[in-house]
Amino acid sequence: MSDYKRIYNKLNSILNAFSDDTDDTAELQERVDKLIDIYINELNNYKVKIEENTLILQAQFEEISRTYEELTTVLDISKMVFSVKDPRLAIENVVTRLKDVINFRNIVVGEFILNDDYHDFNLLYSEFLDADLNILPLLNIMNRTKPIKTILKERDEINDYPDSMLLVPIKSQIKIWGFLLLYGKKDRSIFLASDKKILESVAEQLAFGFDTMNYLKERIKQQKMDEQLKLAKEIQESLLPKTLPTFEKIQLSTFYRSAFDVGGDYYDALKLSETKLFAILADVSGKGVPAALIMSSLKGVVRSKVENAADLGEVVNYINNFLSRSLPSDRFVTAIFVLVDSENKTLQVINAGHNESPFFIDGKFYSSKAGGLPLGILEDNAYSPEKFEYTEDLVFFTYTDGLTEARNPKKDEYGWERLQSLMQLIKRDNTDVIVNSIIDSVDTFVENAEQHDDTTLLAIKSF
Repeated sequence: MSDYKRIYNKLNSILNAFSDDTDDTAELQERVDKLIDIYINELNNYKVKIEENTLILQAQFEEISRTYEELTTVLDISKMVFSVKDPRLAIENVVTRLKDVINFRNIVVGEFILNDDYHDFNLLYSEFLDADLNILPLLNIMNRTKPIKTILKERDEINDYPDSMLLVPIKSQIKIWGFLLLYGKKDRSIFLASDKKILESVAEQLAFGFDTMNYLKERIKQQKMDEQLKLAKEIQESLLPKTLPTFEKIQLSTFYRSAFDVGGDYYDALKLSETKLFAILADVSGKGVPAALIMSSLKGVVRSKVENAADLGEVVNYINNFLSRSLPSDRFVTAIFVLVDSENKTLQVINAGHNESPFFIDGKFYSSKAGGLPLGILEDNAYSPEKFEYTEDLVFFTYTDGLTEARNPKKDEYGWERLQSLMQLIKRDNTDVIVNSIIDSVDTFVENAEQHDDTTLLAIKSF
């Protein structure tokens, strides 16, 4: 009796099914049986929930894995396109990489010869498992609606086949360069919206490659050797951002002035979120068209990597490895990378062989010195960010050496000390005032002496 009572008390203390007590044997037996039934039912429910959660987690893991593979594929393809001057040379490798994420059976890649004639094209690449060029009557669809758009169909209505097909134009703001056509999946399923998204990303990379190739080809072939500097200047300025991102608690101002002998100054600023700013200021070694081409590659790889990277070090290491494999041995890039988070009030800086850059945290002076190697010299060289926190405000300023090396008629240089002293005086002003004050100071110092190098400034303030 006491054991039975003890069992009842133990179960009821866990399940709290009965609020009163009893010593009646029959009542105790009935209550224990009921408590056991409740306990078993709860165990079964718990088991079902575990199984359901396991299935949900498994589905989420598979989705995350696929998303990761898709992002990796797009980044790899971007690298392939930017690693060659002519994107046609990269198409075979692009198709090979594309197979890792879309299990298509047949593929055709074409380049249109005329802008408005989608029948006349050059066949850049084709691979067929169970079809042939007879599938190309699908191109008739493209002439029905102009401009050409993406076509995703569950079956081939032209040939009355049950195979799914996906056609995406290689299209930029300049023109429609060609198309990518996938015909039939290996598992006989249909192409999905996720397949369309990946193929559109690939087409976008190819279109940018065609744009760059076409621009350089059309411009360079019209110029003689003595016009290269003018051409390089136009390319360089076209790569700089036309507008700067805006934030509630971050100010950003820039200044760029080219010299006649065009160098390789480059800057960019990206809004990663409402409170996060990524900025880069770089100086490519060399001058003219070669420097501008390197800038074009640098811009492409920065923008393809930065939005999906885990941290600033990962971005810079990726860029360095890309440049190390693609640049000639006598070329390199000095750069400074900045990541400002106004919500968490943090600053991350990586200085890859660039000029010493002054900044102020809550009014206290700091500087980021050229502690790392320039980019493109040594593959797998590790870059780690300097990390800072601020309470009230942050003022960060960086520049290319056209500023500190600006010379007056006596051949004296403006110099780091003069810049540092000026920054102490204007650190409380907004970024527009800071940039304008520095330029006015340099121009006053230089007087009418000829500018011998590009001058680029970038100022950031956060509070």
